[in-house]
Amino acid sequence: MAARQPQFSPKQIAAALLVSESSVKRWCDGGTISTVRTLGGHRRITLEGLEQFLSQSGRTLPSPEALGLPNRLASRNPSIPGSDETLNRDFRESLATGDEARCREILRDRISSGWSRTEAAENLITDALQGIGVAWQCNELDIYQERRGCDICIRLINELRASIPPLPDDAPIAIGGAPEGDPYQIPTVMVELALREVGWNAISLGNHVPLESFQQAVHDYNPQLVWLSVSTVPDPAMFIIRANRLAEQLGDDVPLLVGGRGLCDAIRPRLRYTAHCDSLRHLVDLATKMRLSSSREASSGLTPSAS
Repeated sequence: MAARQPQFSPKQIAAALLVSESSVKRWCDGGTISTVRTLGGHRRITLEGLEQFLSQSGRTLPSPEALGLPNRLASRNPSIPGSDETLNRDFRESLATGDEARCREILRDRISSGWSRTEAAENLITDALQGIGVAWQCNELDIYQERRGCDICIRLINELRASIPPLPDDAPIAIGGAPEGDPYQIPTVMVELALREVGWNAISLGNHVPLESFQQAVHDYNPQLVWLSVSTVPDPAMFIIRANRLAEQLGDDVPLLVGGRGLCDAIRPRLRYTAHCDSLRHLVDLATKMRLSSSREASSGLTPSAS
C-alpha cells in the first residue's frame, strides 16, 4: 500500500510561502489551493495540492524547511534534461509538476499536427520520463514526482489506445509483455499501442510476467506474433533459458520480436528470436510488413475454396 501523502495546515503553508495565514485560507476556500478537510473540519493541504498550486500560480516556495521539505522544492524550474523542442520541454515540465491536463493537451496538439499516436507518445513520453529519471537521480525532483509522472503517462497511453477505431474481427493477434523481474510497464503498453495502430489486435500481458505464463498465453490466444519488452534482466542465465524455451514453443510459424535496453550484447546473441527491434519505429515497420504479408497469405488461402 502506498504511503499517505503528508498534509499541512494553512499556517504551515503560510510560513513556507512567507505570506499570511489568512491569504492561504482564502486561497483554500476559493479553490486556488486544493484542500481536504479533517474529520473536525480543519483545512489541510497535501504535498500534491501544494505542487499544483505552485505550478499554476508560478510561485516559489521560499522556506520549504517550514514544511520539513528539501530545499530543491524551493525552485519551480528544476533542471530536467531532454529535447530543446518547445512542446517537449513543456511536456516534461508539466509532467514533473503533475499537470495531467496540460500533458494531455500537448499530446493532442502533436497528434492533430499530423503525428501518429505512437510517434507522438514515443517522442513526448520517452523524452520526458528519461529526463525526469535523470532529474530525480540528480536530486532535482522527488521520487514521488517520478512515480506520479509514470502513472500519468500510462493513463495517457491507455486513452490513446481507446481512441483507435475498432479493429476488424479477423485482425491478427499479437501478445507480449515484460518478463519476470522487469518492473517497467510503460514500454510494453507503448508496444501494444503501436501494434494496434497498425492493425494488430495487440494485447499486453503486463510487466513482471513469468515466461511460463507467456507459454500459457500463447496456448490461450493462439497469436500470430509475440513480443518481449525487456528493460532489465535480474538473472540473465535463467532468463535466457526460459526465453529460448518460449521461442522453441513458438517454432517457425509465430514470430518472436524482442527489444529493450535490457538486451545487452552479453545476452542478445544467446537468445533465439525472429527479430530484435532497436526502436518503436523499427517495430512498427516490421509489424506492418508482417501484417500485410499475413493478409496476403490469408487471401490466397481463401481463393481456391471460393472458386
